[in-house]
Amino acid sequence: MSIVISPPTSLAVETPPVSLRNLAWRRFRRSKPAMISMGVLFIILAACVGTAPVSMHEYQSQALDFNRQPPQLQPGFAPFGYDTLGRNLFWRCMFGGLVSLGIGLAAAAISVGIGTCWGTVAGWYGGRVDNIMMRLVDILYGLPYILLVILLKIAFEPKLIGFLEYFFGPGQDRVANVVILFAAIGGVSWLTMARVIRGQVLSLKAMPYIEASRALGVPTRFILLRHMLPNLIGPIIVYATLTVPQAILQESFLSFLGIGIQAPVPTWGSLAAEGVKAVNTVVSFWWTVLFPCGLLGLTLLCLNFIGDGLRDAFDPKTKRTK
Repeated sequence: MSIVISPPTSLAVETPPVSLRNLAWRRFRRSKPAMISMGVLFIILAACVGTAPVSMHEYQSQALDFNRQPPQLQPGFAPFGYDTLGRNLFWRCMFGGLVSLGIGLAAAAISVGIGTCWGTVAGWYGGRVDNIMMRLVDILYGLPYILLVILLKIAFEPKLIGFLEYFFGPGQDRVANVVILFAAIGGVSWLTMARVIRGQVLSLKAMPYIEASRALGVPTRFILLRHMLPNLIGPIIVYATLTVPQAILQESFLSFLGIGIQAPVPTWGSLAAEGVKAVNTVVSFWWTVLFPCGLLGLTLLCLNFIGDGLRDAFDPKTKRTK
């Protein structure tokens, strides 16, 4: 009796699929500059938010006994020293950072919302609708954003002040100034986002599963929410991260020119402008420039590193699993 020995069969072990979110997070964690930047940015945010209850009340307080010496020679708790009027620069930088970061985040949210909706509609419908919408984007690209921000402030700020004073009483100028500024910056910063999203929608619309869904009569709303939006999350997150430093820089530049946040509310840009005026050959308050510009530059650097890390993590050309 012969015994037939069959060759061993190889058992194929199926690995569970890795979601796009987990894959992107794994790739993002490998980027040391992005992870270090997240830690530094978290410390800056925690400092600005944690000191808000004190900085909101102390940023205008004046120390009458201050001296014109560097921070290490100043009396009391003044790690950043005092400005030319005897105001504690530490509290002003903390409150100014809270205002600058708040305006940057709010303006970026408005920019991402408008750009995503505009680009999605233009890319989905195409044809004449696409041509009209994108030609309008080209026209807005040709106009200087400072001019648009000034026009929006002139047109809407008085009306917003009247609206707020009608419901909350007089003295709403500062609130209206902040709201109009981040709305104006967000309203002129969505053009690049619209172009990016339009290109992504045009590419996705030609995919077989999108054409099959349209042929089956699936509602447009369901296709956009179920199939389009999950594939647009990556570009939206990346460009939102890159829009925040752009909005903060625009606010700082406008405040530096004197057409942004009005005094006495501080921002990093307005503090830098005040510090430049305080640097002279007689008595140089060099620390009034160093600390606001240092915090602003460090924040922008961290946000750009985080944006680069997210872009590499969501880049489809570099998605590889071991």
